[in-house]
Amino acid sequence: MIEHESGLPPIDRKVIKEVEFQPFMSWGLVEQWADGIPSFSDMDTLHPEWRPTPVIPLDLTSDGYGEVHVKNEADTESNPTGTIKDRAAWELATLYRDYARALYEKVKVGNLTKGEVERTPVPKFSMITAGNEGRAVAACFEKHDLPPPKLIVGLTTPESRLHTLQQLRADVYQVDLSRQALTAEEIMRLSNNPGGIDITSVRSIEPNAIFYDWHVHEAFNEQPDEIYVPYGSGRLMENYLIWQERTIRNESNRERDKRLRAEPGKIVSINVLGGEPVKPDSIADKLTARFKPFLIFNDSDISALARLDFTGRETEKVHVAEERIQEAFNIFQRHKVEAEPSAAAGLALYLERFSQGLIPKDKKILVVNTGRGIDFEETENV
Repeated sequence: MIEHESGLPPIDRKVIKEVEFQPFMSWGLVEQWADGIPSFSDMDTLHPEWRPTPVIPLDLTSDGYGEVHVKNEADTESNPTGTIKDRAAWELATLYRDYARALYEKVKVGNLTKGEVERTPVPKFSMITAGNEGRAVAACFEKHDLPPPKLIVGLTTPESRLHTLQQLRADVYQVDLSRQALTAEEIMRLSNNPGGIDITSVRSIEPNAIFYDWHVHEAFNEQPDEIYVPYGSGRLMENYLIWQERTIRNESNRERDKRLRAEPGKIVSINVLGGEPVKPDSIADKLTARFKPFLIFNDSDISALARLDFTGRETEKVHVAEERIQEAFNIFQRHKVEAEPSAAAGLALYLERFSQGLIPKDKKILVVNTGRGIDFEETENV
């Protein structure tokens, strides 16, 4: 058990698995990470790790709804583990590339010696995960020979999912996440990561801007009127909103992002709607963390962006009923779209708004399927 610094009872923790990795940096690692993890300078070039995920037109008139376009993050030719979390995993891997280059540059100008580098502890990342992000990060880090990520999962994690996580090249810890919000310091202690970095909470790397920026621009270039996304950690919706605002700022500075193929006025007119389960024990269990202490955009931030016309005037986060999530998941299954229930929350919100008569026929609707999920094999035949 680990004492909670607020004076609450000790926090239970179970060490499921830990993987050996060298404790200190070496010059070989510096060169390997600095040169071996790709980078690019031409913004017109496709991302080196994936091609844009496909957009699937779905006619839902037989289901009682309209036509939508599904941005399919389950496509494994784009995302290796079949979820949008592969994009965030890549961005985390590039932190090690840039860290190694920083060490190299300091040695180059004489502010560090190679000997000092080799006495530097290897930085390790800790994170709380429901499964998908942990799997994506572990796979990406293994590919580039990066330190195994330190994954904290809840005590209620299904045994099948826990078994899958145990097969990863990752450290895995099980913690009661229902009692209180954990601080960054507690997350690092619970994951045996003194001096490490808690990716769940850190904001200096701009997770609200970089985790899904390529996905966001791909979606913008479809020029939809409305975009529907699942809302869990909030990071996906935050990325949409920050890039709507930055599109106008870039335009003001005459620095339009080269990835953008649509007019800025069209971009900031898009309604971005996040669907969040109303039930705490929803089948969309990747979206139901009891505590979300590390949100960057809260409800007032979202409404402020709408009032300033940096986003569509109907942009908001909305709770959706369990019945709608189940219906949306069933629709994905009938139309052969590989998804987990959590990935269907955006579609569920679209179904609800359509039923309320809020979607005119001439609107182009983009629904984001965030992916197959770590439990896909078990749910595909539900």
